[in-house]
Amino acid sequence: MQMQEKIKELYSKEWVAGTLNFANEKKSKNVRSKKDKFSRNLATLLARDKETVAVNLEILFDGVKVYIAKDGYWLKNDVEYINKIQKYLTKLSEDAPITTNELYKREDVRDLLNDIFEYCSEKIETRFQKFKRDIIYYEGRNKHYVEEFLKDASIDIENIHEMDKKRISIACSCYLKKIKTSYGTPQEFFKHLKKVGSYASSFFNIISTAARAKKKILFSNIQLIELNPIRIDQPIYSWKNIIQKFISNDKYENFKNKCLKNDLIGPKLNKMYNTQLDDDDEIVKPLCLHAEMNILAQIINQERKSRVFIAVSKKCCYLCKLYIKFAKSKGYNIIISESCKKLYPGWILPFIENLEFKNESLTYILENLDPIIKDQIEFYADDDYYDVDYDDDDDKKFESLFDYFLEI
Repeated sequence: MQMQEKIKELYSKEWVAGTLNFANEKKSKNVRSKKDKFSRNLATLLARDKETVAVNLEILFDGVKVYIAKDGYWLKNDVEYINKIQKYLTKLSEDAPITTNELYKREDVRDLLNDIFEYCSEKIETRFQKFKRDIIYYEGRNKHYVEEFLKDASIDIENIHEMDKKRISIACSCYLKKIKTSYGTPQEFFKHLKKVGSYASSFFNIISTAARAKKKILFSNIQLIELNPIRIDQPIYSWKNIIQKFISNDKYENFKNKCLKNDLIGPKLNKMYNTQLDDDDEIVKPLCLHAEMNILAQIINQERKSRVFIAVSKKCCYLCKLYIKFAKSKGYNIIISESCKKLYPGWILPFIENLEFKNESLTYILENLDPIIKDQIEFYADDDYYDVDYDDDDDKKFESLFDYFLEI
């Protein structure tokens, strides 16, 4: 099969896998060194609203290059904001060492904090609303951790709607340092506490790093470099075309009708394929190179086989993780900040100059995608899935099934 046909098959299969609610493996985290932490902090502060941003920090003998990629286009205010961060960090490093007390009194530090909260305001507001709901819910149930947080932050529950977001984020960051772990607090409360506090924590960490004497040479010569995003319109095969590679033609109509009636799959099929499930005509879908894959492509094209850490503002998806696994098998030491088990249709292979590497990676992804689609088709084609007669002894089975779909 020619490479272009294999590429079309891959994108068609990932679209099908996306409709079948695929999820695999548990999420993982890999933030190890201070350099990794700095990259992760920058990724947090560079992500707006629902955008995904990836950051890779390359240490040179006389400076630092920070490569930044995102899944959307760079706008004028994005570039202006990045330039401001570079200017602030350069100035802090030139004046290093700076004590903590001196650091927090500086006008440029206050300006940076204000710029961060203005740029990230939409995402901060979304996270704050979730955290606020947690506080109101648990505070009414006399939960000590909520009462302790409100007391430490000097927050009046009646006026929490009017609270300054910078103050809330700083309060969350400080409280996180106090309790350190989620032990004894509900998972959702701790998660939202951590997300709201991440902006203040990331801000404190990057300015503290830049203000250290031993980082003076590096961060006084810091360059923040935006990588161009890649989006394409890609022809794919119909849903029917791919499904019939895994089941016989006489079973297709029955399987399709089951999927369309399924409360989970049906809406996805209608949204992703509209009326083109069986369409033999060419279907064209928009695809986007994930931010972490944009950075990874540059690393592979430069043949950088030393340890490389890529920080991502959201969890790295299954296909990105799979591609990184392949790159590791070829000698690349790639570490990703955080990954999850979800597969997102619209994923693109990185644009690699080495054709042998590109072809082998394409084969590898397809070989791993086929069993996933096969298993999901068998799962939903099973009549027992649709006609389960539960009795009192089946409670645990039902809970497991419910948890499975809840995670997808």
